[in-house]
Amino acid sequence: MKKSVLTILIFIVFSGFLKSQDYWLRVPSPTTRWLTKCSLVDTLYGWAAGDSGTVINTTNGGNNWTIQNSGIFNYPIEDIFFLNRRLGWALSNDYFVQGTLLTKTTNGGINWVVSRLPDSAKVYTTIFFIDSLNGFITGFSGNINKTTNGGTSWFETYVDSAYCPVLYLFPKKKISFLNSLTGFACGGHMDIAGIIWKTTNAGLHWFTFCVGPEPLFDIKPISGTRIVSTGGDLEFGASTVNSYDGGNIWLYDTTSLPGQGQNLAFRTPAELWLPLSFSQIWGLNLDSGKTGTQWIGIQAPDSTSVYAAQFVSPTCGWGFGSNGAILKYNSSVIGITPTGTQLPDRNSLSQNYPNPFNPSTVLKYFLVKPGHVKITIYDLLGKEVKVYFEGIRPAGDNTFRFVNFGLSSGIYIYKVTSGDFSDSKKMVIIK
Repeated sequence: MKKSVLTILIFIVFSGFLKSQDYWLRVPSPTTRWLTKCSLVDTLYGWAAGDSGTVINTTNGGNNWTIQNSGIFNYPIEDIFFLNRRLGWALSNDYFVQGTLLTKTTNGGINWVVSRLPDSAKVYTTIFFIDSLNGFITGFSGNINKTTNGGTSWFETYVDSAYCPVLYLFPKKKISFLNSLTGFACGGHMDIAGIIWKTTNAGLHWFTFCVGPEPLFDIKPISGTRIVSTGGDLEFGASTVNSYDGGNIWLYDTTSLPGQGQNLAFRTPAELWLPLSFSQIWGLNLDSGKTGTQWIGIQAPDSTSVYAAQFVSPTCGWGFGSNGAILKYNSSVIGITPTGTQLPDRNSLSQNYPNPFNPSTVLKYFLVKPGHVKITIYDLLGKEVKVYFEGIRPAGDNTFRFVNFGLSSGIYIYKVTSGDFSDSKKMVIIK
């Protein structure tokens, strides 16, 4: 109970200042149905899926999203996976009648072909393909099935229980591969265990590891030694699990944020975003989610519950959630804006990047004409804590690198002044 109260207090403190509109912008959506899964293949093509067989697609970098006919109408899409712009698969279940539905497209979702998996007693909720022929499905069935013919037929692989007796049959939520041989799955059961499964022989044999007290929903092998997973439960909030030795030893850690980590959305190798589902916030980590590092809570716009997210480049990221919400990462917060032939006609100050930061961040500002520049740092009470006299700076884009020497963690105001121009923004120091 104490941990839950602390989590809420931390969230309240940060949510008063770290507003999502600085980072994520809501864009028009063709649906009001909940979107819980996504698969983006490049900066132009992407898909999201969710309630009542809903699948939406963009082919122009998110300028427009359209609804596709998935062939499924009465049941939610449990998972969707696209290998490229052409090949994609999705799973759905009617649970009580005929089991799992597999729908496949070979033309980017213009047409989908629905088939039923033969064993109606098993429920499959996640799908992953290494290439056009080799793929995997798993879920509440306990087993992991593999295909070598693009999903036409499936066979059961071997799941070893030696490292996690009894629990090896628990639900599996996500599969991800580092290469054609080495892969991982994650899952577990609320209030019992978070579990990871590892294979080193192309998914024919899986070893089971009990790694924490809460279920896991996404996993990513970053390198041959580093793997990260995320999840959580309703009481203790979002959590992570890390391995630094290739998946043999796992370190469990909490984020001190409410919600459950649904996806691992890396904007850069260091900057990691977690959509935290029902809590209506994002979790942000600036050290790749490493064990013991600090997480920041950031409000989702319009009280959106965000369930899926993915970056395909440092400036192209998408989130999806409740009531058909589509969220686009706001690249202007890192000083990247569309190019053009006209120069701005007025002075301006951009949001610092990175933000939050430790130990340094870059402030960008634009001057219409040369001028003396002063940069002042204030605390939230308005007390002046640092002053920098930059001398005469030229017209055009200018930058200033602020390095923190001695300031404690918290929220500060930076102000840039030049002649009649003055503007300020907030920045966050973490340690």
